Amino acid sequence: MNTSLESTIGFKINTTANLLNSGFNQALQKHDIAIEQRATLEIIQSEKNITQTKIAQILGKDKTTISRTLKTLEKKALIKKEELDKRTYSIKLTNLGKRILDDSYKTVKDFRKKIASNLSQEEINQLFTSLDKVLLTLSEKK
Repeated sequence: MNTSLESTIGFKINTTANLLNSGFNQALQKHDIAIEQRATLEIIQSEKNITQTKIAQILGKDKTTISRTLKTLEKKALIKKEELDKRTYSIKLTNLGKRILDDSYKTVKDFRKKIASNLSQEEINQLFTSLDKVLLTLSEKK
């Protein structure tokens, strides 16, 4: 078995993720939003009374990273926080946030289509199955 770095699963996934994020961010530049920010907006739109903690869980990110993203979105006036209790806030989209999501929808749809353009539906399903197995292995408690 070839054990060079380039032939490892982690290297392939990381290289692919880096290219994916770079390409997505480049495509979204015209909307003045990064992929992480747009993903956060998409989650906020689809979830009722979403909190910072829940966003972190969904994206698999730590609370500090999500806090920075939310501060940026708040500065851009794309989100607003509504107090649920003294320590918890519900995060909502502003009208501008909704407009950015709507305006960038076609860009995202086209980019997602491009990613899958050389794969059959069967290959996409197999890729998801394989990635789910990797995620399961990595999330198992030792």
